Amino acid sequence: MRLGVFHPAFETVGGAELLVAAQARYYLDQGAAPEIVTLGFDEARWGSRLAGIPVHTVQKRQWNDVFYGWNRLAKLGRRGMRAARVLEAYDLVIAHNFPASAMLGAAPIKARKIWQCNEPPRGIHRREANPVLTARVLATGGGGPEEATLAFARNLEQHDRGMAGNTSVRARHTYDLEVTRGLDLIYAISEFSRDNARRIYGRCREEVIYPIVRFPEGGRTRAGLERSVRRVLVHSRLEALKNIDTVIRGFSLFQAASPVPCELHVVGTGPLAERLQQLAAGSCRAGSVRFHGYLSDQDLRQVYEACDVLALLTLDEPFGMVFPEAAAKGLLLVGPDHGGPLEILDGGRLGWVVDAFSPEALAGALEQVWSLDDAEVDRRREAADRACRARYGLEAVGPQLMALLSEA
Repeated sequence: MRLGVFHPAFETVGGAELLVAAQARYYLDQGAAPEIVTLGFDEARWGSRLAGIPVHTVQKRQWNDVFYGWNRLAKLGRRGMRAARVLEAYDLVIAHNFPASAMLGAAPIKARKIWQCNEPPRGIHRREANPVLTARVLATGGGGPEEATLAFARNLEQHDRGMAGNTSVRARHTYDLEVTRGLDLIYAISEFSRDNARRIYGRCREEVIYPIVRFPEGGRTRAGLERSVRRVLVHSRLEALKNIDTVIRGFSLFQAASPVPCELHVVGTGPLAERLQQLAAGSCRAGSVRFHGYLSDQDLRQVYEACDVLALLTLDEPFGMVFPEAAAKGLLLVGPDHGGPLEILDGGRLGWVVDAFSPEALAGALEQVWSLDDAEVDRRREAADRACRARYGLEAVGPQLMALLSEA
């Protein structure tokens, strides 16, 4: 059986790309001989990560595309046609991420067509794929202080106007629904994504196949909490949907009530970096919030080892790979009360889940962490690590992936 793994691009190193690479590597290790099909490939960043796996790059543009129009649907259609000529060589194709899902659905090929739905396209199905943000905008009139609420309110208004008329917004929405019917199977990486897909497309396999998490062997052994300085970690791309501004506001409240110094370590880059730095400077004690930007593996390990808690309140997040990875490194976890992180934290059994729009709730959770004695801290971190390894390790996820291939 020839297996094609179809993902839009391997140009940056993001969570979605790392997941595709991990699965392709697992297929290769199991003798399934996967091949990558993509519209963009950075050899310097991905050559070694995908070593031994053939990569076929589909041209994004050709000179004669101008005759077919330059709107989004026209470009998607032309790229889809070029992709289909490559995909017709396979017996089974698994698409990851839109627009690969749409192009695969539209492709007139004989292969069995499967979409691993990490999340439905959130820009096309704004209400259905962003249920918590939609509810927040409706409740506040779009006037919440969060960067995500303000941005989403503007985007939702534009989306609703577009859906009301004969516009490109409505055309893209209709097209995605139509071509997705051409897929043989849709399965999701979390119950949250599954339920969103069902609302949009009317179907998605009941069984969830969670992402593969590569857990380290051994690692640093933690005991208790550092109590002379309370250190909290944020590790994320610095963009609106990650809701880091709410974490900073919550940390400010926590810090103000703390009897000892507190530090918030922010690791990551993104378009909101400057605004988040300004917020921290205006609301937290000088020098208590440290923005590290991008870190090498060694430097990142040192920051993880210095911190005791990961706090991240991402909005409508389909999974949240950073949570099980942090659990494996011994950090206690504070996450949002919805989405993939809520599933990872098992409804609060493996960490603290709080209202993602409430700085007060976050401050309260952090205070609860440092109110625990060391024996309880160790019990909780060990339970979270053990549960995540059992649920997201290769031994758990691998057989599900291979069973999926055997159905073809």
